[in-house]
Amino acid sequence: MIKTIKELNIHFWISIVVLTALLLLAVFNLIRFKTATPVTTTAEMYAIAVTLIAIPVALKLFADRIAKKPEGTDKNKAIKLYKSAFFLRLYIINAVVLGNIVLFVLSGNNNFAWLAVIACMVYMFCKPSREELENITQRDENE
Repeated sequence: MIKTIKELNIHFWISIVVLTALLLLAVFNLIRFKTATPVTTTAEMYAIAVTLIAIPVALKLFADRIAKKPEGTDKNKAIKLYKSAFFLRLYIINAVVLGNIVLFVLSGNNNFAWLAVIACMVYMFCKPSREELENITQRDENE
């Protein structure tokens, strides 16, 4: 179980470091196209909508997958379920952050940078928890 949490922590921290570095490079104009591509208001609205919808969906999806675990699941299957739900949540949020960074680099529109920052704040709610994993596996043993 400790090995699983270490593996999940590695994915978690690599995601944060890589995406934060990309965002900082974009903000300080170290990665930029020579001519910014204009983005329509419609595209901006869709980016905002996708960001604001994907964040709670990712968090809820994780909670639902863990809660709907079949009764009598053995410890290894419970760990596998936790890992798959964690990776799904993490990579949905990564895709949202990366998409906003790419749109910021392409357009130069600061709204996308702020959306990326907001999406990065969601990582505070995504850190893998050994206690949560232990509760899931112990719940199966008690049933």
